[in-house]
Amino acid sequence: MGCGSCVSKITKAIQAADSEAKVMVDRDTGKVSVESAVAAERVSELVQALGYPTRVSA
Repeated sequence: MGCGSCVSKITKAIQAADSEAKVMVDRDTGKVSVESAVAAERVSELVQALGYPTRVSA
């Protein structure tokens, strides 16, 4: 995930499920941090649906 378009897609997908979600993307590492009322598993599903691999960590 190295481009602004990728970041935008991920952010929009998560915020569509929770408009108050805080999404932080580190393009260098490809990691996404999310603060949301939506369960982590659901956030993972949303990102996977866009074609990106995910791994949920604490």
